[in-house]
Amino acid sequence: MTTSKDMNSKPDDTIVSDPEILGGMPVIKGTRVPAYDLAASVKAGIPRDRILAAYPTIKEHHLDLAVAYAEANPLQRRTSKLPPWPDATLVKTGRISRGN
Repeated sequence: MTTSKDMNSKPDDTIVSDPEILGGMPVIKGTRVPAYDLAASVKAGIPRDRILAAYPTIKEHHLDLAVAYAEANPLQRRTSKLPPWPDATLVKTGRISRGN
């Protein structure tokens, strides 16, 4: 089994998740740049030089790392807020005004 240390990676070449940084969202170590944001930018076809200009603390290899991380750890979809009853129908969304 190989680890990141076996592959001669630099210490900042990791993606970390800390509850004190962006609520635990995975970021490039030593930054507050979300890995999923970088991966989404690359996947959307935004030029790499433009992404790097937007995030001056990020290096080119971090983009590849973020894409690989996002592919290996896809975001989980949130559950629906619809009623749990199988035959229920949502009639209206939003706030219900209270008459005075």
